[in-house]
Amino acid sequence: MMKVSTSRRLGALAAAATLGLTGCGAIQPGTAVRVDDETISIARVDQVAGDFCTAIEPQLDGQAQTLPNSFLRGGIAGTLALRSAAEQVAAEYGVEADSEQYRTAVADLQRQTASLPEDVRDSVVEVQGATAYIEAVQAAVGEQELDGEGAYEDFVNAGAEVLTGWIEEHDVEFDPSLNTALEDGNITTVDGAVSFAVSDQAKAGLAAEPNPAEARLLPDTHRCGR
Repeated sequence: MMKVSTSRRLGALAAAATLGLTGCGAIQPGTAVRVDDETISIARVDQVAGDFCTAIEPQLDGQAQTLPNSFLRGGIAGTLALRSAAEQVAAEYGVEADSEQYRTAVADLQRQTASLPEDVRDSVVEVQGATAYIEAVQAAVGEQELDGEGAYEDFVNAGAEVLTGWIEEHDVEFDPSLNTALEDGNITTVDGAVSFAVSDQAKAGLAAEPNPAEARLLPDTHRCGR
């Protein structure tokens, strides 16, 4: 059975982020994240979050764990934003994420999720494979930057600098309702919504480290797990 870590804002989703996202423009209704000229819709985030919940619910139930859907949505929005930035940098440099490490990571994920429906499997691989994908892009870009001189780690570090610089020069904006920001290279929870969470149940949905007991008090449609 697939094992998924859900701590630290789905740490596995954002571990690749040695980056900082900034933005200053107004985001359009229905858009979850704008990464330069590319957008990721709220519907897309909800679909991936729903698929991811489907994949990890058996594990959560087995561990008597419950997560607020807001926890999943924010982490996944941040992950998709980072992937988008990496994809745009890869396109600019004319490279692909084709490292052996990335291919191995994807193959492992596909084996672990073989029993899932295809659409759910695709979402899980996209999210859980984000760390390896971003690293692979960084390695390809860094190798180009260093003219092929150096070790794999050198290429990754050089590519990370390029990706960080690209993000600093381009607008990246999250919908405030996602209560998500990137601080010091990590996806964190912020209260960016126009309304305030006043009840204990509502606050449980915004916690950076959700309390399973409190999350279970949320309505069925607002939580993942029993």
